[in-house]
Amino acid sequence: MITEMDELLKHWADQHRGPGLRQCSPLGRMVEFGGIPPRGAAPHGSRDPLGLGELDDLSWQVEQALGKLDAQHQVLAHEHYRGGGYSDEKARRLGLPRQTYYDRLDRLHEALMAELRSEHRREQRA
Repeated sequence: MITEMDELLKHWADQHRGPGLRQCSPLGRMVEFGGIPPRGAAPHGSRDPLGLGELDDLSWQVEQALGKLDAQHQVLAHEHYRGGGYSDEKARRLGLPRQTYYDRLDRLHEALMAELRSEHRREQRA
């Protein structure tokens, strides 16, 4: 598991939960984000596909990168980070043995990191 990708995908999943589940008070938001919370201004066209609200820039980049990965990676990302329950239960829902589930999760992290780096290089050249 790549820790940075895990944290990034957790943030992405939190953004999809919408503002209803986030802290409302300024102090609560500071605790949630470990400091000053990000601004609510999202890039044009970064609406949550489920209509729950806007995604921040980082989550929007993850959303776009996940969209370029194969369906197996996308299903795993949604199941692991947005689905409820423990990992063993999630593996069972996907019909995978526990070790296969974690191997695929690691491959998801690698593929996402490669796609984000590739997109970054494309932006640098433009």
